[in-house]
Amino acid sequence: DSGYGKKSYLDYIQSINNGLTNSHYKVSGITKNSQDFFNLLIKKTFETKKNNGRMFFFGNGASASFSNHMALDWIKNAKVLSYTLSDSTFLTALANDYSYEECFLEFLKMNFPTKNDIIITTSSSGNSSNIVKVLEYCRVHQITTLALSGLDENNLSNQISEFSKNFYSWNQLDPSID
Repeated sequence: DSGYGKKSYLDYIQSINNGLTNSHYKVSGITKNSQDFFNLLIKKTFETKKNNGRMFFFGNGASASFSNHMALDWIKNAKVLSYTLSDSTFLTALANDYSYEECFLEFLKMNFPTKNDIIITTSSSGNSSNIVKVLEYCRVHQITTLALSGLDENNLSNQISEFSKNFYSWNQLDPSID
């Protein structure tokens, strides 16, 4: 203990490690072990590349930064066309013309997504309305989705997405850390 009622740095790091270790992987709502999950996801990404599919990444705040980075990595390293809505002018114009809750979905629809594409969302809560709207649209149109989320395992993103990876947050595992 640091003397301030908080856990030590090493306890904090261990809690994060436990969170990553105790993460949940699901495909079509069925819990999978990490190896099966990643094998299925890798197979799907190979199909996407083979069929000239694209990847779209969506997130808010820090998750938007992560989305930008992942889109660049997929274009540069895997040679899969990848997009994200990160341009502030485009984002605010869509939010103004539709709403912030609809801006990601409208961006996606403007790009005419197909069953060959993969949509990746990142949301700490998994319940951000603009993220959930994208996942709901993709589910109806049978477009593959991967939701990365934290906090509650039963969040909307995990319930809707075809592939979902839930990272438990450190304070769920050890509520004494705040």
